[in-house]
Amino acid sequence: MTVDATGRRRTLRRMLVLLGCFFVLVQVNRSAGGVLASYLSSERGLSPTDIGAVMGAMFLAAALVQLPTGILFDWIGPRRTLSYLGLLSVTGLVVFATVEGVWGMMAGRFAIGLGHGGVITAVFLIAMAWAPPKRIAQATAAVIGIAGGVGGILATTPLAFALGHFGLPATFLGIAAATAVVTLMLYFALQDRPPDAPDAPARSAETLGETIAGLLVVMRMPELRRIFAMGFCFTAPFMTIGALWAGPYFTSIQNLDAETASLFLLGLVVALHLGTFCYGPLERLARSRKRLILAGVGVEITALSVLVIWPDAPLAIAGASLFIFGLAAPFYVVLAAHTRSFVPARRAGRAMTCLNLFGLTGVFVMQSATGALIDLVARTGGAPVTGYRLVFLSVIVVLAASAAIYRRQPEAPGEV
Repeated sequence: MTVDATGRRRTLRRMLVLLGCFFVLVQVNRSAGGVLASYLSSERGLSPTDIGAVMGAMFLAAALVQLPTGILFDWIGPRRTLSYLGLLSVTGLVVFATVEGVWGMMAGRFAIGLGHGGVITAVFLIAMAWAPPKRIAQATAAVIGIAGGVGGILATTPLAFALGHFGLPATFLGIAAATAVVTLMLYFALQDRPPDAPDAPARSAETLGETIAGLLVVMRMPELRRIFAMGFCFTAPFMTIGALWAGPYFTSIQNLDAETASLFLLGLVVALHLGTFCYGPLERLARSRKRLILAGVGVEITALSVLVIWPDAPLAIAGASLFIFGLAAPFYVVLAAHTRSFVPARRAGRAMTCLNLFGLTGVFVMQSATGALIDLVARTGGAPVTGYRLVFLSVIVVLAASAAIYRRQPEAPGEV
């Protein structure tokens, strides 16, 4: 059956809206760390190390599930993969809502991460199958930027309000119910590819063994290694600072109350998703994807350097520095497009999940390590401001190291 261009656009639009609704819920969980860190510290008495472990467990699981979902995306398709894993995330949300111990909360967050680990790849694969090649980055940037922005906003002041008035159990049981409804809608409404897609039969005929072999080929591709090194930082810096330690930083160093701090967190989320939305058009206009990414990393490092030098800077300067950092941080859509240019269509899912593997591993490592740094400073009698200075500095070091490797990456296949 042939699908005309108008029908294809309408179908893609409906699916992207539905994927956007799912991504809103995913982003609430991913971006909730700044609010939850303050809540778990004051209401549950968790240490920074415990908070880093609980929040990071979701990203560790999302990293571990990348390779299996890469296989599943290419073997059974995005619709079934995303739907089945979505039900697992519902289970994790219920566990996180109903238990109180650190290990129980880590288990709940871990299950949420398993269930949500493939959503961004699914958005890219649906866009790659349905959108014109020149519109893929713009379409995915719009979904991730707008839906992610809504989810990120809900994870700040609205989440703080809900936790304060209803408590953690009721709040996250509500999120679990919404996730279950949207997951069922994905199962019945998502279409992996147009009915007339020329590669559908070939992909359906690939055996599981051939799929796994293809994954190993992607992991061993020398032309992707430097991209994967940069992938370590496509989300970890913001998730470590903007989505975790910015909340405690604003309350303990800037002396804001929790409600006011949540408003500044809201500003950081707006910056992140405004940046995501802007990277799509910039990717189309820029002559070099690599230079665009390196420019973004340079802005991140510059903004964080202000807070390394002056961690207790006036609120206006600290807030502006973190806002600029948030604008530059979300270069994933450009890095994903750069990755895609080096692999054939039949291995696109595996390439994206390999990239996500490095990025989500980076979140777990950086969130856990920076929590331990803050605890170490406290145990040795250091001032709290020293702990946050070390957090900012450690993120700069990782960004600089990844960029130093990536800068030698060819712009396109065949270039030296």
